[in-house]
Amino acid sequence: MMTLMLTVASWAQDDVVVTPPTDLQTEEWLLTAQRYDPTEYTVEAVQTLNIGVKGQDVYVQGLNLYLPEAWVKGTMENGRVTFSANQYYGSLADDEGTSYETYFAGCDESWFDGVSTLTPIDVTFTVNETGDCWTTATVLVVNTLTDGIAGFDYLKDVVLSKPYDVVATPQAPTIAYYMPYDNSEGYGGVSLDFPPLDVNGKPLLTSKLSYILYKDVEKVISPIVIPAQQEDGESFVDMTEIPYNYTDGYNIEAHGYAAYFYEPSSAFNRIGVQAIYRGGNEERMSEISWLNLQPYADEAVIFDFNAMDKDTTPVSTNSSNAGDITEDKVLQQGNVTLTISPCEGGNTANRYWVDYNLQAIQLRLYGGKLTFEVPADCTIEKIYFYAADWNDYNEFDCGEFSDDLVWTGSHQKVVLTIDNSKPNTKLNKIAVVVKEESTGICTTYELPVETLQVFDLQGRQLQGAVKGMVIEQIRMANGQVKTIKRLRK
Repeated sequence: MMTLMLTVASWAQDDVVVTPPTDLQTEEWLLTAQRYDPTEYTVEAVQTLNIGVKGQDVYVQGLNLYLPEAWVKGTMENGRVTFSANQYYGSLADDEGTSYETYFAGCDESWFDGVSTLTPIDVTFTVNETGDCWTTATVLVVNTLTDGIAGFDYLKDVVLSKPYDVVATPQAPTIAYYMPYDNSEGYGGVSLDFPPLDVNGKPLLTSKLSYILYKDVEKVISPIVIPAQQEDGESFVDMTEIPYNYTDGYNIEAHGYAAYFYEPSSAFNRIGVQAIYRGGNEERMSEISWLNLQPYADEAVIFDFNAMDKDTTPVSTNSSNAGDITEDKVLQQGNVTLTISPCEGGNTANRYWVDYNLQAIQLRLYGGKLTFEVPADCTIEKIYFYAADWNDYNEFDCGEFSDDLVWTGSHQKVVLTIDNSKPNTKLNKIAVVVKEESTGICTTYELPVETLQVFDLQGRQLQGAVKGMVIEQIRMANGQVKTIKRLRK
């Protein structure tokens, strides 16, 4: 299967695209199928189509993801709809400028089993008695040949379904990709996996579907504002609810493919998305689907290098080595000890450095080790790394490390060895989640100087020297007020 890096629509001189009648009346349909994926074999596929019928002629738009405006034409007869092979979609160009003519085609399902000597065939759908569901055993191909099979897209187990305007609860979308706010770029964004289906897998009318993005900052949940560009190309309007099919070609792409926000997201604990459907004149909402970004402050010990005072903390510059780490530097937060060892054998010392874009301190590592330790009655359960740069050859002595820079395990001591090749590792913040073995709750903060209020686990205020698991509101030694769980004995 060829990989298309960039698509550009154009029309060839020798092939003729399908053009529907100007008075064709269309309805929204939904395609569901299994799409060929080179890494996972198949993945779920959902596409919105427009279908119009005039006499025995059937016109379908949207089968080609790369040219969604292109049409194919079929014929309906005796409960079947047949589309002939080699109907011309249009021309595509890849990232290197190579052009491909693309055609509608079908092929045998044996292609998914590795059979390559196949030719394009017609595609016939069987129509159910009510006419709102079409099925086929033939594979749909966005093909590049007229005498063989070599395509950009392969779909099997294809079902076309007609949605109705009825009351329905939408499936919760998920965040397929999250881009945190970047100070230099000035924006962040998300890309959604957002099939227009209800919780029972039935198709929804996309014209009645929308979504809202949410942020969770220390358990305060609120919508994220997306500025949509207006038609004049200059003014913007703030949007919190985004229609499924809406695009401004700038900050919002249709179907949840992209939505960009301009709000710093370093404080976000979670980012979420919720679908809204207004079918049958009734509004229904999905559950909020959350992507966890960092633990709450009362659940972790934080080493925040960006928050260090750059006016009083020694930092290195192009003309000063004041922030160089030339011997073990020991940092203590709560009951977590972090030891930063010097870089050995490298040309550049580990150091504190003020990042130009952030205008804040970073811990920049060119080698050496980071060692995390907790007391004997505790274990480290997770470590979240917030990095401007990360060397993929950095290595832990235990536990598991994920692509989103989260270490998971259960150890009293965790050692990270920093690779001394490029890129160097630039850390903005580290969050450490710890569990106290005796209670399951970690005492992650310095001792309070004053207990303000005490509650039970149901939130009822308690009086006197109560025992058992309680929730304490306390004033810390630094003057900050926090709420923590504690086992009183």
